[in-house]
Amino acid sequence: MSATKTVLMIAFEFPPSNGASVPRIESFYRYLKQWGWEVIVLTADPSAYSKVDATYQDGPDDKIYRTRALDVQRDLSYKGKYFSIMETPDRWGLTWIPSSVRVGAKLIKKYKPDVIWSSAPTPSTHYIANKLSKQTGLPWVADYRDPCHYMNGSAGRWLDFIHKKIDRQVMRNSAHLTYATAAVRDLYQAKYGALVESKNTVIENGFDEANFERLAALSSVERANTPFDSKKFSMYYSGVLYAHGRDPVPIFEAIAMLNNDGLVNAENFELIFQGAGNGEEFSDALTTLGITDLVQFIEPVPFINALNNMTRADALVLIQDARFNKQIPGKVYEYLRTQRPMLVKADSQGATYKLASSFDGVETGMAAEELVLGITKLIGSKNEQGQVTVYQRDLTAYNREQKARQLEQILTSIK
Repeated sequence: MSATKTVLMIAFEFPPSNGASVPRIESFYRYLKQWGWEVIVLTADPSAYSKVDATYQDGPDDKIYRTRALDVQRDLSYKGKYFSIMETPDRWGLTWIPSSVRVGAKLIKKYKPDVIWSSAPTPSTHYIANKLSKQTGLPWVADYRDPCHYMNGSAGRWLDFIHKKIDRQVMRNSAHLTYATAAVRDLYQAKYGALVESKNTVIENGFDEANFERLAALSSVERANTPFDSKKFSMYYSGVLYAHGRDPVPIFEAIAMLNNDGLVNAENFELIFQGAGNGEEFSDALTTLGITDLVQFIEPVPFINALNNMTRADALVLIQDARFNKQIPGKVYEYLRTQRPMLVKADSQGATYKLASSFDGVETGMAAEELVLGITKLIGSKNEQGQVTVYQRDLTAYNREQKARQLEQILTSIK
């Protein structure tokens, strides 16, 4: 690969953001650099992010440009009030679009990239990339980690109109489209037909073996520093929750049933949510079910520490309800790569269920009664020495290095 190949990557979230979308973007960035590309990143100022990895630092040869992206709800409201039109096309676009288009034009003039790449679903991202592509004539590859909101529901009539308009521009003007799942690609192809069919590639998410190698560099003290109680069967969920799409209540109900039957109690069992807030919205349900002492919500940690926790838990918990049937969270690949037992609450018609259930050591269910059986099996897999079964799952096809190779081939072929 010639070192003269240059790509301008436009992504709202990039380290130090600790968001769920970051590993996909960061791995593309890192591998392209490793393979000789000059990679210029146009992203948001870290003050835009709600979750930040305080340990992150840019490398000495990184070319990362961060532009102003004020959050309308947080930074531009008065006593919590603001005009809803200020959120067009999203909470940050009012400031991030003009600052990024201006800086992006300067970066293109300075570095003369061969191609532009952008990653959504933050609508501003593709809007900026489209603007810069039209201004300069540079080819543009647009990546969809998730579908835009109107594909799954509604953000309101005005935003739906704007988002559809942006998506139409993406479909027409991009040189190539990439999607994180075949189901999301099919969703867009059904709506936009030949505009998608003629120029798309599915590049799934995956796990990054380099991150698991980083674990080996942690000290024994750091590896042992987990939130788990060695006397308990520890189940662990890493990431965000929401009542519509990732609802944990059926799992709580299952734990309550097991608690009432005497199988689990506060002395031998814990379910820990990390990065899902303080759990306040679920406090009434936990109190009613009588399991407040079995479930904890704790503060997020940097990605490498969360990954360490995944490898040390007795079982991992994943929640992906029917609303997101066409999406697969990137976290599932890391979960699978840990080779630990898993409980997956996912609709049986969804892409996440179909992927996870194809591997050993994965218990599935949606209703509390099904989840009771799954949790019981997981607990029963722990032997008298306190060890759980470690599975040998073949995940060769889901290595992020291979996914980055797919992207590199697309970027190289685009004229």
